[in-house]
Amino acid sequence: MDPHALGGALRTEAAALAVAADLVPPDRPVPGCPGMTVADLVRHVGSVHRLVVRWVTRGSRPREWPRDPAGADPVDWYRIGAASLIAVLDPTRAAEPAATWCPWDRTVGFWLRRMAHETAVHRVDAQAAAGLAAPLDHALAVDGIEEVLRLWLGCHLPPAAHCDGRAITLRVPGREWTVALHEEVVDFCASADPAAVVSGSASAVDLWLWGRVPESELSVEGDLSVVHALRTSVAAATG
Repeated sequence: MDPHALGGALRTEAAALAVAADLVPPDRPVPGCPGMTVADLVRHVGSVHRLVVRWVTRGSRPREWPRDPAGADPVDWYRIGAASLIAVLDPTRAAEPAATWCPWDRTVGFWLRRMAHETAVHRVDAQAAAGLAAPLDHALAVDGIEEVLRLWLGCHLPPAAHCDGRAITLRVPGREWTVALHEEVVDFCASADPAAVVSGSASAVDLWLWGRVPESELSVEGDLSVVHALRTSVAAATG
């Protein structure tokens, strides 16, 4: 996705998260995040947004996580942080250098993309707590799948991941990826006979990778152990 599309997605998802959080009591459990309440969720996302603002503006990762002040309304505090993030991650600045945790992308654009996806997945969490989770936008979800496979597995594939080199294909309307996980290496296969194929809407596949929808919402063919190995590796990389 281009920076302006990502910027629009970030604004839309950030606003929708706050609206959903306002619909339910703050102590309502979040289905996709066991042990977390809606208040915990908005505090978490608000902290992430503020952390990134400081990371970009200071040029290095802050040593401490921002916390909401005692007595502050979590959703109001979240909204203030989201507005600051959106201002700092101006799409017109996407090519400018910035400190990041990605070895190959040290630009403001990295954070614009990362925060669009971070906020979108947690928007789904907030809406799920209210019983009205809407799917991710197709283009955003396609980019989200790409981000999980190339960024998260590319940077954080754990040495202990259950990888045996067999390929798996993820297929959504208009796009597919075939990858094989080896010890600390993700192989993007140009041609392979996959041991398993996972198909579905882009939203369902992206949210499955993030552990937000069950396997039952997808079409799964082939060796389930390969499917479970990919999901386990993603969970370890993004946890």
